[in-house]
Amino acid sequence: MVMASLGLLASCAAPTLPAAAPRTSDSILPAHPIPASPTRFDLPDGQSLAGRLWATPNPRHIVLGVHGFNDYSKAFEPLAQHLATQLHATVYAYDQRGFGANPQPGIWAGSDALLADLRHIAAQIRARHPGLPLTVVGESMGGALVWVAAAESPGLVADQIVLQAPAVWGAHSMPWYQRLSLQFMNAIVPDMTLTGRGLPSLGIAPTDDPAVSRDLSRDPLFIKATRVSSLAGVTTLMGRAQTLSQHPPQRSLVLYGLRDRIIPPAPVCDWLTRLNAASAPGAALDFVVYPEGWHLLTRQLQTREVLQDVHQWLQQSPVARRQNSPQAQELVCAKRP
Repeated sequence: MVMASLGLLASCAAPTLPAAAPRTSDSILPAHPIPASPTRFDLPDGQSLAGRLWATPNPRHIVLGVHGFNDYSKAFEPLAQHLATQLHATVYAYDQRGFGANPQPGIWAGSDALLADLRHIAAQIRARHPGLPLTVVGESMGGALVWVAAAESPGLVADQIVLQAPAVWGAHSMPWYQRLSLQFMNAIVPDMTLTGRGLPSLGIAPTDDPAVSRDLSRDPLFIKATRVSSLAGVTTLMGRAQTLSQHPPQRSLVLYGLRDRIIPPAPVCDWLTRLNAASAPGAALDFVVYPEGWHLLTRQLQTREVLQDVHQWLQQSPVARRQNSPQAQELVCAKRP
């Protein structure tokens, strides 16, 4: 049970799904997709991070994608294609330190280093595109990072932020045996790796799209064996995001699926409860909770409505499924075990 609990935190690396009836994706495929170009982001300490760029001529919006735990910049391919072709957006994404095509994959660089990188890269992109609205999109761990970077001093250079299935699962929301096991194992065997294998048989998987699962399982840049020390590091970051008492100043959108078992409803309920208790009147927070949504909201079978909701929200058009924070809390907490 302890190993399964710890494996759950690493289970974005679980590449397979339980057998199920075939279903087809409803994703919106552009007639003329825009190929991603490789790019790099130079940092003040001399490091250079790999990245991708989906460039459109005469863009109207600039978007920066911040990927999740064990993932890398390719995660934003579906969203980038949609926003580039439908919204005339230029989209950037980068591989965070210790992930993707960067040196020492699987080695946790530390929350402060990841936050500094995000802030510097956002400032770089702002300087390249003066006068255009900049939206920073964070998925899972990236959502926690964006939330902390924007809310804590010195803040984040961005006009809007979008959090997709934000990883807000701090240690205080974990069962005592999971919390103590992680602390013990990090002290004794920090380099031990967990894979999350076997969790799909329990119905725990990041997506219901078999094609996405196959791609993740075969992708050499997607980390499939997670060090205990990295789990401890990302847990600290998630707790930092979960317990923030102040909101980012930016207009913000939070997307969450009730079928998410990577970041399950219980810690998200705790986060929303804390958020609403500390909420200032008029806080610019919008939510969309998807009853059938999985963790990888833009890489699941039913992804059309997610892409459309992000598109409409960025255009400041009405989003039919939009909820406020108390409404989101009621929906998510109802799913708490």
